[in-house]
Amino acid sequence: MAVTTPLLAQKINSPADIAPEDVHDGIASILALPEGHTRDVMLGSVLTGLLLRGPRLEEVESAVRAATALDRSGWDFHQPPAGMRFVGYTGSGKKTFKTINLSSAAALVAATGGAHVAKLGSRSASSKTGSRDFIDLVGATSDTVPHQKMVDITAEVGFGFFSIENRVPEFDRRYGGRFQAVHALSLAFPALLSPVTCPAYVYGLSHPAVGASARLLSRLGLPDVTVVNSSVGHAVQVDELIPGSTVRACRISAGDEDLAFDDEVRRGAASMPQDLMSVAQHEDPRENVAAAIRVLAGRDTSEARNAVALNAALLMAMSEVVPTIQSGIDKAFTIIDAGAGLDTLQRFVRLTGGAPHQLRSLLRGISPTAVLVSPDIKEATPC
Repeated sequence: MAVTTPLLAQKINSPADIAPEDVHDGIASILALPEGHTRDVMLGSVLTGLLLRGPRLEEVESAVRAATALDRSGWDFHQPPAGMRFVGYTGSGKKTFKTINLSSAAALVAATGGAHVAKLGSRSASSKTGSRDFIDLVGATSDTVPHQKMVDITAEVGFGFFSIENRVPEFDRRYGGRFQAVHALSLAFPALLSPVTCPAYVYGLSHPAVGASARLLSRLGLPDVTVVNSSVGHAVQVDELIPGSTVRACRISAGDEDLAFDDEVRRGAASMPQDLMSVAQHEDPRENVAAAIRVLAGRDTSEARNAVALNAALLMAMSEVVPTIQSGIDKAFTIIDAGAGLDTLQRFVRLTGGAPHQLRSLLRGISPTAVLVSPDIKEATPC
């Protein structure tokens, strides 16, 4: 007999394992409750409890499968061109220290260095600008670009943006806007929403459980995934790599953990000084995006360029266009100092049929030399 919602809530408070089918049926029954206070409280209690219990992979996997079941039958999937190694890139959000758009800037730098990054994102729920807000403010178009065309753009320029906001409408109707903190679904859910099937993924997690998250994503079908987290003390948790902080990384490829790669990521972060204020978000959303643009334009001399270079290096290493994290860092600095990432962004805006004047307006406060088209140093991605 399927477990009732109250029984699942009671089992969450017990140290005993919960049968996967009981978690699945319990989550499904909560999601099926009428909209209102009871459903919200039950969903929050159970999802938080599943995280605090370990997390235990079988239990969380069942919760994820129950959540995706509401919408998965209607999903479309697209393939990258043959021999091209796309890297899916997203994060859990809900970080306790809000940053400028590091991940979007890093993806553009990595794309300039030869990677092909499928950036998955949505508007921010708690920060000033999520990755979708970044795309909108720089003048690019995403909603009216079909997924297959965005795959083609990613193949051409190395960067594509895939909004995941409308990927799970039924689930989001019950979930959206109700959570400000990490919970069990945060370990995997956003990384599963890509409309393009990628050979590799990078997932940022605002929680220390990177090993559990990477193993969970591997169990759920991601063939090669690296999960990262940065923290300062116990209170600050970020879903990006922050230089000089406590960095955690776990790569699971073909079911096995790559410990040497994990160590490379940590060493790369440790080799750079910490300066949280250089990457702290700005109050004004446009200024928040402009701060990332200044890095791409090669006009930011703060430690923010270190954070962008570090995250870009991870993407290039996962793309297999550089052999090591350190070589990726070196390459990223060359790209950043040349302002070449800005050229990649300009090309992306044009290819999406966007509004280049919006990007130009963000650059008005930057030296005119920064808006010149940089030499195209994008390299072919090896098969």
